[in-house]
Amino acid sequence: MTARAYLNCWIVAMWLWLSAHGKTYIWLSRAHAFRGLIPHFGHSERLGLRYFRSIEYRPPKNRLWSADDLILIFNGHYVVTHYRIVAVRRWATKEQALADYYFPKNKKRNGHD
Repeated sequence: MTARAYLNCWIVAMWLWLSAHGKTYIWLSRAHAFRGLIPHFGHSERLGLRYFRSIEYRPPKNRLWSADDLILIFNGHYVVTHYRIVAVRRWATKEQALADYYFPKNKKRNGHD
């Protein structure tokens, strides 16, 4: 087994973004470790009108402060997630958008939602 380089999620996300010439997306979320105080980065790109995929570099589970996980650099693994967009709606006000976000109305799927 060959030794892998120690990386972190920011380095991987920026490398993927640069290799796509800045035409994709970088996202940020709160890491699960340390009560969300450490940011976690990922990379996403669109695939047509209704699909997108995301790739992120995650640290090993339950190995904090070990030789595989030194908080900011770690010997992690890649996770690829594929998403399908179900609906896209536009609203004139923030209240309407929040109402649709938290309490969406179930409409029959006719391909025009």
